[in-house]
Amino acid sequence: MSTFSRPLCLLALAGAQIMAQSMGPEQFFTLAEQSRTAFTVLGAGARANGAGGAFIAVADDATAISFNPAGLANLLHPECSMVMEQVDQEQHFSGLASRSDSGEPVTYGDIGSADHRAHPTFFSWALPWKADGKVRVFEISYQRMFDMGHASSVDYWARDTETGKLQLMDQTVSQTGGIGMYSAALGAELSPRFLLGASINLWRGTWAFNSVSSLVTSTSSTNYMSTLAQSSEFRGLNANLGLLWRSEFVQVGLVYRTPFTADYTFENHYSYPDSVSGQLLQLSSSRTTYSLRWPETFGWGIAIHPSPRFHLAVDSSRTPWSRSHFVAPGSSMDGVNFFDFQRDTTTQNVTDLRAGCEWVAWLGDRMVVPLRFGLFREPQPIVDTRTLQQRIYHGFTAGLGLKFGSVVLDLAYHDARSHRDVSRYTADAPTGGFSQVSFGRENLTDRRFILSFIARVPDDGMKQALSWFFIGG
Repeated sequence: MSTFSRPLCLLALAGAQIMAQSMGPEQFFTLAEQSRTAFTVLGAGARANGAGGAFIAVADDATAISFNPAGLANLLHPECSMVMEQVDQEQHFSGLASRSDSGEPVTYGDIGSADHRAHPTFFSWALPWKADGKVRVFEISYQRMFDMGHASSVDYWARDTETGKLQLMDQTVSQTGGIGMYSAALGAELSPRFLLGASINLWRGTWAFNSVSSLVTSTSSTNYMSTLAQSSEFRGLNANLGLLWRSEFVQVGLVYRTPFTADYTFENHYSYPDSVSGQLLQLSSSRTTYSLRWPETFGWGIAIHPSPRFHLAVDSSRTPWSRSHFVAPGSSMDGVNFFDFQRDTTTQNVTDLRAGCEWVAWLGDRMVVPLRFGLFREPQPIVDTRTLQQRIYHGFTAGLGLKFGSVVLDLAYHDARSHRDVSRYTADAPTGGFSQVSFGRENLTDRRFILSFIARVPDDGMKQALSWFFIGG
């Protein structure tokens, strides 16, 4: 589960043109702050997610590369896998109210937005072999780490700077794209007890953000007002290191995702009608690249097997997001945190906690049916800069699997919710900038259906396929 929204400020447009519209760069920061959803570093797969995401110490199928690469050495046969995900996100605000210039309160009706999307999130191919009687596994994979999808719309009141009248505005925000990770990993059995693994990960992402503010007239029609758009790219390289100790009744896993410096490139576009002529003015920035320091993540897990048909697992991982910042000497962005755009950041370091279980309800000669359940707590690095309340997801998961011969199908349901007091700004440059801050209650719901497919290929079949590919005949 992992999504976030990241439009940056229009640094190249922060001169006289934007200031003339009463919109400084800090107000673009505010727009970005309000557009984010969940942001969690987590592996892929319905089996793991059905058990709360507690998989660091279990990690015994092809999705192990995304949780703990040491677990790849559990594989005995070649595997290919694919994961699909259906995401349904809802964001609602209640009790929003601000003060108008006359001292009278400006209230908003309860507002909300919903976003629905489905896409593949993981592909992999694993090839195990034995050397000196010990298992070695090579795997390549792709994982969609962060889904940037976001959509919202809100009506609000803003005061016209020339007439002094309150005008009804509509702001629509949309974002598409995401960040993916391409990995190559090697897992090795050091002894019957110890497994070791490592992966090299290429991070690549593109996404586009668009915010449109419009004036709603008395005839319920809409006059075009202004558009803020940004296209972004993300490039980076890091490594994951994993260790797994196993026994008949207990397994312990450790994983370390190394920090890295990414290239962040963005290009901005801003259009608005001239206040005198009404002509549409368009401003654009050149493509700009900054270095972005990405922090490390350390995770551990314990799995207990009181019987061959049941296991209980607990995971925890920590990411110091307060260290995520831009490196741009000579620029106003140098040292600015990636989440709240402040040097003296309020961004929190987060520690996830997950627990889950799996019980094999049916164990037959050809078919196996496991049931899963889990609980989790996911603090987010996102903190409201005015209420100082952090977004924290609490939720549960449930899932089941069907293994029939060499084919495995897993299905998981994920339900996460967050509640906190927040502030909101609204953007309407043509009528004189932002309306005053409003405060209310934010309620978020994130529901996901995850489907995994894993096919285990017989060793002879894989050898024949490799022979055909490399030799022919």
